[in-house]
Amino acid sequence: ALEEWTPINERLMTARFITNHAKVSIVQCYAPTNENDDAAKENFYLQLQDVVDKIPRHDILIVMGDMNAQIGGNRVGFEHVLGPHAFGNRTDNGDRFIQFCAMNNMKVGSTLFEHKNIHKVTWLSNDHRTKTQIDHLAIGPRWRTSCLEDVRVYRGADAGSDHLLSVAKIK
Repeated sequence: ALEEWTPINERLMTARFITNHAKVSIVQCYAPTNENDDAAKENFYLQLQDVVDKIPRHDILIVMGDMNAQIGGNRVGFEHVLGPHAFGNRTDNGDRFIQFCAMNNMKVGSTLFEHKNIHKVTWLSNDHRTKTQIDHLAIGPRWRTSCLEDVRVYRGADAGSDHLLSVAKIK
């Protein structure tokens, strides 16, 4: 059941749910695009960190949304953050998101599960030539193995967006 939700600004909001096992805090994000200036990106991640710092430590923490971050498949040095199943090439926003996850001991859920690339791509350009994985779900350290069962993209859902539907299965 939804306990509370809080809009932070035009890019961040939180929702806290009560479940049978624990409370779940979700931070929903819309990060600046890779083309934005560094100040806007830094400000976003400072605000995101401030929000995460206020989440009760005993909650299951999930940070998710349009991170506009291509994280790529190279996980060297970030094995504790990325699983072996990432897609694409890393961008500046990808570096920022990975650093944020590393600082908060979070794992990027979409990289943990093996799927065909068509079930990893979260955004398609209008001409369908550019395919990227920029929507992500990161989960806190205590819960990533016991709660998160799968993260994948479902194509064909009519969401009225150029993004594809990402679904996480949480037990």
